[in-house]
Amino acid sequence: MFILEQGCARAMSEIRFVDRNVELKALKEFCSSFRALPLYVYGPEGCGKTRLLKEFINLFNEYFGDEGIAIYIDALARKGIDKAVMGSLNMDVKALRRVALEAIKDLNLPLGHALAESIGSLMDMIAEKLFRRKLEDKYVVIAIDDVVKSIGMNEVEKYIKWLYETMWKLSQEYRPRALNFIVTTSEGQSLELISRHRHAGISILWNLDRKSFEELFHELNPPDDVDYEDVWRLIGGNPGKLIELAKKYNWNIDMWFKSLLRRLRPLAFKIASRNLTEELKLLIEDPDNTWHRASPRMEELYRILVNENLFMYKWHYTIDQREIPEDNSIGIGRYYAWQIPAYREALKQLVED
Repeated sequence: MFILEQGCARAMSEIRFVDRNVELKALKEFCSSFRALPLYVYGPEGCGKTRLLKEFINLFNEYFGDEGIAIYIDALARKGIDKAVMGSLNMDVKALRRVALEAIKDLNLPLGHALAESIGSLMDMIAEKLFRRKLEDKYVVIAIDDVVKSIGMNEVEKYIKWLYETMWKLSQEYRPRALNFIVTTSEGQSLELISRHRHAGISILWNLDRKSFEELFHELNPPDDVDYEDVWRLIGGNPGKLIELAKKYNWNIDMWFKSLLRRLRPLAFKIASRNLTEELKLLIEDPDNTWHRASPRMEELYRILVNENLFMYKWHYTIDQREIPEDNSIGIGRYYAWQIPAYREALKQLVED
């Protein structure tokens, strides 16, 4: 399984980047001045957060010239500094990685976790050793990818507060033209924790729209007998799931869906054992029944589905300050949504079984 998943990740990096121009423009605007709060970006698993961040880092000098300094950290990396750290094109990446390893040498943590916990000392060493402390005219961004899975849900509030304080401290010390942090996660449970406080601004990265998803679909050269509408109705714009279908399952939709059923059957059992089946049917009918039919039992089911990364509260603005459009045909309500429509369909079949 691990090898196949690695293969899908490798395939993702080799596929042409498909239409996130609006999001890239919004990130450029965000990084054009000091924003006071880290940007906390939540999105469904497979929606393309990592790919977007890496593309943005690669384009940073195109946006801000030689005054741009951008650093990407993979907080889930367990080994291999080449995977864990990348920098904008104007940076000596080998020197950057040497500095990164030096910054974490005394921490007994997995590589990505150690880097995520060392942003302050890492920035100090980068300023000292790579830029001779001359950051006054620089546009600086540090992007920390998938941080919640790395540090743990119990630590996320404390971590984001520390990141907020670190950003202000570094900004006052080095006085760059702009210094910003971007943090990403797929853990919907963390949104409620972060929104309690004033230490980060929350944004959503959603799946691709129908047109962009169709472009990616054809980029992957599907067989003639694979119908785009069938794929859209199941995957609803999620690029990671589409690549999984193409590369891991060789476009065998039936096998892909049966694998999902097997994965979700224990969850369906958990829901049934807690007598939440009727509440589940209401969410299958309309995700906004989370609100319209609110009850303690509905809240219990909602938390189960969010913790499993199947369902989400979506009434935050996207990175480019839009609302995710309603489309109940693929499980998107006004306030709540299934991350992909196949989750709704699979649980429906399991409940009816």
